[in-house]
Amino acid sequence: MLIRKSVKKNIKRFLFITITALIAIGLVIPIAGLFQKQPVSSDPQGTDQNAQSYQEQIADLESKAVENPGSVDILIELAGAYIMQGNLEQAFKTYEQVLAIDPDNTQVRYDMAYFYYLSNNSDQAIAQLKEIINIDPNHKQCRYLYGIILGNSKNDYAAGIQELEKFIDLTKEGINAEKARQKIEEWQALLEQK
Repeated sequence: MLIRKSVKKNIKRFLFITITALIAIGLVIPIAGLFQKQPVSSDPQGTDQNAQSYQEQIADLESKAVENPGSVDILIELAGAYIMQGNLEQAFKTYEQVLAIDPDNTQVRYDMAYFYYLSNNSDQAIAQLKEIINIDPNHKQCRYLYGIILGNSKNDYAAGIQELEKFIDLTKEGINAEKARQKIEEWQALLEQK
C-alpha cells in the first residue's frame, strides 16, 4: 500500500513536471522567435541545420546585445535561444543581465525560478519567487509554483497549502485551481498523519 502511494506520488510529480516544462517551453519559444528563422527540412541533416541555425541566431543576438547593452528585449530573446540550445548556464547569466537592468521583471524571475525548480535547486527557486511576491503579491503563477515547491520539495505542507490557497483566491476557477485543491487535500491528509 505504501509502495503504491509512493509510485502514484512519483507518477503525479513526473506528470506535473512534464506538463509544466511543456508550458514553460511554450512560453519561451515565442519569446525567442525561433519559428521565424528555422528551416523546414525533412532530410537527415536537418538536425545539423537546426544546430547551425541556433548558432547563427545566437551569434546574431549576441552582436545585437553588444550593440544595445541596455535592451531587455534582446537579452530575453538571447536567453531563450540559449535555452533552446540547451545552454542553461549562459541563459541564467543572460537573465541576470536582464535583472541588473530591470530588477522588477517578474517574468524573467519566474522563468529562472521555474528552471531552478526543474533542476532540483529549490532554494534558488524560492529566492526568485520571494522577489516576485515582493514586487507583485498577486502573481498567480508565482503563488502556485511557490506552493508546489514548499510542499513537494521542502515538505512544508502547511506553508504550501497557504500559497496554494492564495493562488485559488486569485484564480477562483479553472483546471489549475482544481489541481491546487487536490494538492491541498493531499497535503492536509499528510499533516493529519503526523
